Amino acid sequence: MSISGVGFDRLKSLDELIEAIEMRLDIEFILRGIRYNISTNGRPFIAVCPGGDGVFYANAKELLEKYRIGGSPLMELWPEMEILAM
Repeated sequence: MSISGVGFDRLKSLDELIEAIEMRLDIEFILRGIRYNISTNGRPFIAVCPGGDGVFYANAKELLEKYRIGGSPLMELWPEMEILAM
């Protein structure tokens, strides 16, 4: 799929996403029309781009379990993530 000429990649598994977060990779993605960034600054965080405040979590699993979009945890929504950069 592409939007505005940008090609998107998709993750193959939830474990792949957890591993990327634990490796401290910056993950920029679009989910349900909104752009997000997952990064680390001592602890993993997620923020709406551009300029959103980061919401910090103790670890990757907690971020994926507790951060909600439209009432659903990110852990359930990862297949919809359109990866821009990682």
